[in-house]
Amino acid sequence: MPEPVAAILSAPALFEASGPAAMLGWLALAALPRRIAWRRTLAGIVAPLLLAVAYAGLIAAGWSRAEGGFDSFEAVKLLFTSDLALLAGWLHYLAFDLLIGCHIDERAERAGISRLAVLPAFVLTFLFGPAGWLLYRVQEWLTLKSRARREAEPADPDATLGAVALARWALARADRTLLLTAAANLALVPPLVVAALVDDRTLDGANIWIKPIKFAVSLSIYAAGLGLMAPLAGAAFAGSRARSWLVRIVVAASAIEMFWIILQAARGTRSHFNEASPFEQAMYGVMGLFAVAVVLAPLGLGLKALRLPAGGLRSALVAAVLLNVLLGGVFGVWLSRNNSHFIGGDGTDASALPFVGWSTTGGDLRIAHFLGLHAMQVMLGLGLLVAAWRPRAGSVAVWLAAAGWTAATVWLAVLALQGKPVF
Repeated sequence: MPEPVAAILSAPALFEASGPAAMLGWLALAALPRRIAWRRTLAGIVAPLLLAVAYAGLIAAGWSRAEGGFDSFEAVKLLFTSDLALLAGWLHYLAFDLLIGCHIDERAERAGISRLAVLPAFVLTFLFGPAGWLLYRVQEWLTLKSRARREAEPADPDATLGAVALARWALARADRTLLLTAAANLALVPPLVVAALVDDRTLDGANIWIKPIKFAVSLSIYAAGLGLMAPLAGAAFAGSRARSWLVRIVVAASAIEMFWIILQAARGTRSHFNEASPFEQAMYGVMGLFAVAVVLAPLGLGLKALRLPAGGLRSALVAAVLLNVLLGGVFGVWLSRNNSHFIGGDGTDASALPFVGWSTTGGDLRIAHFLGLHAMQVMLGLGLLVAAWRPRAGSVAVWLAAAGWTAATVWLAVLALQGKPVF
């Protein structure tokens, strides 16, 4: 039987009433415009006050009766076997998450960040508290850093600057939305690492959180590379629809991919090659469509880059886009049609290389797919290095490197199709 909070009020009844009180505050923050004066009063004073009053009453009524304490993990577990202490902890959670939401809203208003732009941080704070606060601080930092840079008119890059100076030029003009996407993915890594350390569940012989970590890092690198390539493609690309669509597709695909992969990891099941239910089958199809879109989206950048003066930088940008499509895209589709990345071997990550998970007992299509997707960043780096060379020499160096990278990737794919391990 639940412990009574009062003669006529049970802990479950108070629990049921606390949710709507907190939700009123969150709805005020998320749905009402900031110009409404009582919006933050409801979210930051009225709702937390109601929760605080109930919390204080629970502490007064149940503290002396509860066993356990805060001096050890076992003592805390024992403390929360009490209905009153457990409910008090829940109200503590609701009140402080709402106060953190108000804190985010106030900081965002001072920073000039719109209410709609912080909705993802609100949702994450409502569900997972500190994770939402972390997301917002990354968002605020990137926003303020991007505004601190001097706004420059779109211009074609000066290849004579040299590698370091040209890289700084590109970073100062990089697409801030793509950089924010990269930072958001990177910010997921520390909590995912913690999840991997405390969760002993495995899938196909590997910790279930390794895959989300790998995808977060990979998507971060991909988005950051495109963010740097955007200004290097020149003024013709800067204000084009191709750039707008590139940004939209990368942001949407990144959000959907990471949401689904993390959700499935938390459920302890596969995010890819999973057709266990109609919904999972549909989501696998949606992820496949976005994966294709992400690979094809930079084609507009490559076409605009052709307008740049001949030389190593132009060749590198074009080669980066071509290799991304021809290697990353083709091998990605091949991998999907095979319905598995393993060909032969024991078909498990238990005997694979640590972290990357590449098979050591049979063929693995992920290796060629990995080299294909990240050829773009390699070509970008090479383009910066040879940009100041004589045009012909720079172009030759880039296309020779692209040919070598292609040959290596195709060779690795052939080995995989033959069921042979690389390592």
